Amino acid sequence: MRVPFFRLTIGDDERREVLKVLDSGWVTSGPAVRAFENRMRLLVHSKYAIAVSSATAGLHLALEASGIGPGDEVITSPFTMAATVEAILYTGATPIFADIDSLTLNIDVNEVERKISSRTRAIIPVDIAGLPCEYSALRRIARKSKLLLIEDAAHSFGATYKGVPIGSLTDATVFSFYSTKNITTGEGGMVITDSKKLADRIRLLSLHGMTSSGWKRYAGGSWKYDIVELGFKYNLSDLVAGLGLGQLARFKQIQKKRRLLAERYLKNLGSSKDFLELPHVDKKARHAWHLFIIKLKTDLLRISRDRFIEEMDKRGVSCGVHFIPIYHFQYFKKRLKMRALEYPNCESAFHRVVTLPFYPNLSLEEVNFVCKAVADCIKRFGR
Repeated sequence: MRVPFFRLTIGDDERREVLKVLDSGWVTSGPAVRAFENRMRLLVHSKYAIAVSSATAGLHLALEASGIGPGDEVITSPFTMAATVEAILYTGATPIFADIDSLTLNIDVNEVERKISSRTRAIIPVDIAGLPCEYSALRRIARKSKLLLIEDAAHSFGATYKGVPIGSLTDATVFSFYSTKNITTGEGGMVITDSKKLADRIRLLSLHGMTSSGWKRYAGGSWKYDIVELGFKYNLSDLVAGLGLGQLARFKQIQKKRRLLAERYLKNLGSSKDFLELPHVDKKARHAWHLFIIKLKTDLLRISRDRFIEEMDKRGVSCGVHFIPIYHFQYFKKRLKMRALEYPNCESAFHRVVTLPFYPNLSLEEVNFVCKAVADCIKRFGR
């Protein structure tokens, strides 16, 4: 058996929705995008949803539309995809990094509070692997210091915190629909907010600052439009929105399978807890289970994390690492003058995390195979 790190399956619902768009004669931003936005808005109990070309674009727009720019600081996690930091830099603002909680891998709220300065304008927490951050504390901190709270929820669509869906807890929430995410449009994202002012500006900026979209003009509106701001080309097409609508039709089924897979992993790997840490499960939150990340107790193994991944590959299992910390990348190291010693929890986690194969069409037999490979590596290389 060979278990790949990721494997995508597209179902009949997705094919049907995409064909519907193709048959409509309109494939760029139009009625399918609006339907997708409305479904998402209702699912997460929020007032407004704006579909965009990527979560990176969504984060950029949320910051830009909030007036954040040069001279401002935005606090975020160093344990994230580069996109989170790039979005801050696009605005001309300065990213400030707070270390992570070693248990959850999410941003440490105490570190966030410590990093606030007179120039801080916003906080961007990142829900690693689908586990929500501590939003009660983050909201308290944001209110106290009059800061925007913009959630990088690229991993956490489908999660809840204290019974509230992710998407209705912060000033703005940004979802990702990249191919590996809990639902996919191939590429794409969504900004969710309860603020009409913010939503209107994000929508305006997402398509060149134009006062009227192509669909509105095509569907019988005036051919006239104005450009009132310098905007971006960040809109989503109907073609990929059709894929998203099909995915949403299966979303409950997808999430049920993810929970089943997580339960099997947690059960099977329980006997190896002397040599690894399992993902944290918080009673306050419902995990979205985007990723299944274990943390090796490398002091109890005779091999490094990298060698462990190589050994897993020899046993037919492809693994990954989420994430390489921002300060390990040449560009950010030079531009932001970051040092690993400033983020001890992040640095320790980086050398221990292993992301196991995890996706809806993974079979329970394959999960058992992965777990046996983990157990075999531990048996052979444990101290």
